Amino acid sequence: MADFSFDALCADFEDIQTSDLANRVSQKLGSRYLEKTYPESKKLVRGAVWGPSLRPIISLHVQITDKVTTMSGTREPLHVHFLFLEASPQTYISEEALKVMGIEDAVVAGEALVGPNDHVRVPVKINGYNVDVVRSPSNSHFAHLNILGEDFIRVSGVSVYYGGNPPEFELAFP
Repeated sequence: MADFSFDALCADFEDIQTSDLANRVSQKLGSRYLEKTYPESKKLVRGAVWGPSLRPIISLHVQITDKVTTMSGTREPLHVHFLFLEASPQTYISEEALKVMGIEDAVVAGEALVGPNDHVRVPVKINGYNVDVVRSPSNSHFAHLNILGEDFIRVSGVSVYYGGNPPEFELAFP
């Protein structure tokens, strides 16, 4: 029987390595991965189309909300590079990104929200919009990736543009 789980859909993401996010993708996006940034919300954010599989990747600033108590990390926004994946119902953030924010264990999340699949959801702000994210599962094909899902698209009301020749990717916020 075929495996139609979300992780199986992500099985071919090996073309995006952790080192790519920190180096080549950062260079293409013009922002360093997981570097502190200013808390301004942008109305138009241009991403990049990455690699031979034409993956839409974008850098958005992410910060933990006041609902999160942490002893380490930073409350300042960070540049987080996301793979936009329309098939994903939720937004995932990698363990590496969560650690930089000071979220190393679900215990520090205070009032943690538990989603329908028993994943702890952590409240963060992405480009100024509140969204509850899930840690990218450590045993998945996308453990090292941050995935921008449909939950963020709905909450923010953003318009997505992906296409053209050469291909372009951008998000236009209301």
